[in-house]
Amino acid sequence: MLKTEDNELLTRTGPGTPMGEMFRRYWIPVLKSDELLSDGEPKKIKILGEDLLAFRDTDGKVGLVDEKCPHRGTSLSLGNNSGCGLTCIYHGWKFNTQGECVDLPSEPKDSKLKKGIHLKAYETTEKNGIVWGYLGPKEHQPPFPDFYWMNLPDSRLVSERVWQECNYLQVMENDLDYVHAAFLHKALQKQNIKDGLLSSKLGINPDHPLVKNPPVKQAVETTSYGKRCIAVGSEDETTDVFMEIHYIFPFYTYPPRMKGEDGMWHAFIPRDDHSTWSWDVQFAHYSDIDAEAQRERRGILVDEQFRKLNNITNNYKQDRELMTYANYSGIEGIANQDHAVTETMGPIVDRSREHLGTSDLPIIQMRRMLLDNVKAHMREEPTVRLQDIPLGKLYSCGLTGPKGRKWSEVIPLDGEFVYKDGSFMEETEGPHSYEKV
Repeated sequence: MLKTEDNELLTRTGPGTPMGEMFRRYWIPVLKSDELLSDGEPKKIKILGEDLLAFRDTDGKVGLVDEKCPHRGTSLSLGNNSGCGLTCIYHGWKFNTQGECVDLPSEPKDSKLKKGIHLKAYETTEKNGIVWGYLGPKEHQPPFPDFYWMNLPDSRLVSERVWQECNYLQVMENDLDYVHAAFLHKALQKQNIKDGLLSSKLGINPDHPLVKNPPVKQAVETTSYGKRCIAVGSEDETTDVFMEIHYIFPFYTYPPRMKGEDGMWHAFIPRDDHSTWSWDVQFAHYSDIDAEAQRERRGILVDEQFRKLNNITNNYKQDRELMTYANYSGIEGIANQDHAVTETMGPIVDRSREHLGTSDLPIIQMRRMLLDNVKAHMREEPTVRLQDIPLGKLYSCGLTGPKGRKWSEVIPLDGEFVYKDGSFMEETEGPHSYEKV
């Protein structure tokens, strides 16, 4: 369980909140590049409780600005995007991508008012078809992160974002939960699954290590970038399987994948306290990715606002007949299955009422790391510095090894990611609460 006050600290991310202000010190994926056309329609986007607007100007530069005109508060989403600037339709005030006022036609030509007018604007950069933003103080702006998949050709990548109807923390907790795959994502019969894919739209084959080993032995290792969550299960009588999840502080993850499978990277960005922008980038290591097959197995269909068509109002199109012969959940689409269980918890889980078990070790450790860092931030002390870490070398890749071998021997951590004191936590025995770990 978690103390009520700690749950509040972890889940509230709006402007002025400790967690929200700490999150603003890291680069955030905002929207896909192809959503913005030069001199095209501006796009509304809410991030960390702020109503923002993204637009691409005549020269192709991207602006990420306050949605409201600083004059009288009219939405600039109605504005005219042309001539390297966004013009409010109310009185013609015009702003460039940096938020500078470049035209003030409602005022006399010799007016000095323009010099004092500035639209709030944030730094942006584009990489691999994604627009990123930095929403924090300029003096604390870190270098742009270099994730492994960013160094692959675009033909090997598939990226998606979706509006998820719950707080970011329960979405991220689900990603660090090994054991849920053996139930929620289990296909009841062996399927012919294409090379590179973890699953079909029904789920993961029952002989896959993620599915056939509940409960797995687990350990959590403290690293320079966050936490490495290890699971050890049985492959056969002589062989064990060793899997890993990388939690990269504060809201990025690499879920578990075995050698030969396409990789996955996630980012869980608070839209506000009750909703999340869930990002995933799927990547093939050595050849072009099968984008259609990857989208089909995840099963996410969205409207023009990136809200799911299969959602809580239609029970995620759950088919109870499927539960008798096809899969454990009766829901098609791996991502739909995840969204169903996290969203039906409610907008924000009351963690003071939960009963945690040994399978929850990674979740507990991730919460502790977030709490430790946000409290350090409140004391104006440094938090995790991703700019000092070679993230371009990091992704999840499970391996097999002889029974009896230690996980640290079969799947050792690269020395460049070792935490300064080399500490890690082995698996725990028996039920435990947050305070006991």
